[in-house]
Amino acid sequence: MTGAPQHQHDEAGAQWLHRAAEAAGHAILITEAAIEPPGPVIRFANAAMTALSGYEKHELLGATPRIVQGPATDRAVLNDLKAALRAGRGFAGETTNYRKDGSTYVVDWTIDPIRDRDGAIEGWVGVLRDVTAARRRDAARAATDARWRAIFSAASVGLSEVDQHGRFLRVNQQLCTMLGRDEASLLSLGVADVTAPADLPGSVAAVSQALASGRTTSLDKCYHRPDGVTVWANSSITPLAAATEGGARTLLVVTIDLTARKRAEAALRESEARFRQFGAASADALWVRDARDLRVEYASPAFERLYGLPVIEGETGALRRLTRLVLPADRRHALDAVRQVRGGATVACEYRVRRADDGALRWVRDTAFPLLDLEGRVHRIGGISEDVTEAKASSDRLEVLIAELQHRTRNLLGVVRGLSNQLIARSVSLDDYAARFDDRLSALGRVNGLLARLEEGDRVTFDELARSELESLGGRDWLASAHVTMTGPRGVRLRSATVQTFALALHELATNALKYGALSARGGRLDLAWRVADEAGVPMLHVTWHETGVALDPEAGRPAAGGGYGRELIEQALPYQLGARTRFELRDDGIYCAITLPIPHAAPGGAESASAGPRAALEPDTDPGRAGHDIGED
Repeated sequence: MTGAPQHQHDEAGAQWLHRAAEAAGHAILITEAAIEPPGPVIRFANAAMTALSGYEKHELLGATPRIVQGPATDRAVLNDLKAALRAGRGFAGETTNYRKDGSTYVVDWTIDPIRDRDGAIEGWVGVLRDVTAARRRDAARAATDARWRAIFSAASVGLSEVDQHGRFLRVNQQLCTMLGRDEASLLSLGVADVTAPADLPGSVAAVSQALASGRTTSLDKCYHRPDGVTVWANSSITPLAAATEGGARTLLVVTIDLTARKRAEAALRESEARFRQFGAASADALWVRDARDLRVEYASPAFERLYGLPVIEGETGALRRLTRLVLPADRRHALDAVRQVRGGATVACEYRVRRADDGALRWVRDTAFPLLDLEGRVHRIGGISEDVTEAKASSDRLEVLIAELQHRTRNLLGVVRGLSNQLIARSVSLDDYAARFDDRLSALGRVNGLLARLEEGDRVTFDELARSELESLGGRDWLASAHVTMTGPRGVRLRSATVQTFALALHELATNALKYGALSARGGRLDLAWRVADEAGVPMLHVTWHETGVALDPEAGRPAAGGGYGRELIEQALPYQLGARTRFELRDDGIYCAITLPIPHAAPGGAESASAGPRAALEPDTDPGRAGHDIGED
């Protein structure tokens, strides 16, 4: 009879325990004892477990706890779990589990053995707690702490955390640098140890005020460094929340180095004392006006030298008198600049003035700028007035020279390109091309040398161009020989744009004469004559190149007309590029070439006339050569 009540009592207790497990807020799993696959088999799962995992109770019963595991479940934790269970021990751990819908959660769980009366393990009970939200809070807190540490370390201002007694708890590198101490040294000190004695009472009062009000307070103070240097700084003191409930509050101190600013203020005060001395020595006019009524507060002595107008400091009508000196065409521009500066802009403008004392016209470059008060409003306007008359003239001359250089360069590149194209078509080899090209480049180099030596407004003259080409032939002094006669007015100026092409034509004539004509071993004479004549109001230069007495090569005979770079240059390029008229003839005893081209109008006084006298005769060489060969053929 006693067995039945005991059984009923045990059954009632089991039901009571079942209801208690179902009502538990944490998930509970009970499995069989076997832990090796296919075990451990789940025999009980409470409502909290189904809610946590998303599985229905019938889906959990008969399954294993592996049903809630997945790729993110920590294998190392599972290995530790297996080792503990195999040893018959309980286990506590944390890992990631998976719900039925595939979402993850972080679980903190304990597993303990269920033993029978004999101590044998007959099952396992696990209690699982969802700590996902807590871990997210931990991660966010860690990220915040990491950002704070990064900001604290990398800040460009001094940062420190101090306790309520002023002891340093944490300092950044910038504060260490500012105070000339390393981190370990500062952490062994307090604010009072690094504060100048005179500023210590104010520092203590600021800390007390911050703690009492809970708000940030700030003060300017001096710190002293171990090397004796005084550091001016602004310290902002902010109370921080206690790290733990009931714990002591600490303070964040932001320290900004003001030493440079304080030194600058002292230097400014010193410079103000020197300002008038500087203004008196300056070649430029320095001035300061009241921004409201434009009353002159300061004008350096150079102001009167520039404008020829004495200025009395404090005078209100000086601007009107000065404005009357500005040329009417520039007056609006100058007054607009004053308006812009009064509006807060820095303005540089140039204008012309008629100086009051001598009437001289001067260019002025005025740089005006606003001077602000403590509220950032334009209180005064200052300026520097510079006499740039000579600089403007130099700039104008420079622009002309640059334009001329660009024009000459374009012409030269065009000539060289055309020359190269022509010689490529007529050369039989690379060496042949190189020799021909080098010869022509030398001619261009000589004429550009003449151009480079010119003063502004000058021109290369025909006689110096012709002499340059004949002197470059080498071998002997052709100009001193009787075989060359030059007749014409000296100083006939050529257009700079025509000189390079014209020089190449003269070079081709001279080279041909040296190889095959009047200046070769065959003998002969060269008569170079030129004159200037007006044609419909346009001055024209008439040049004749006449070779005579050149012995023919009996084996070569008379060369065929046409062909050759030099002849093409004279008969085609000169008319096309220079507007010239040309005539080229291969006569029985030498070449005859006539060139007529426009030239600039003569400078006042006209060209100086000169004529070359007779020259000594050239002794003929034994090699007859080939008289009459086309220019530039070789």
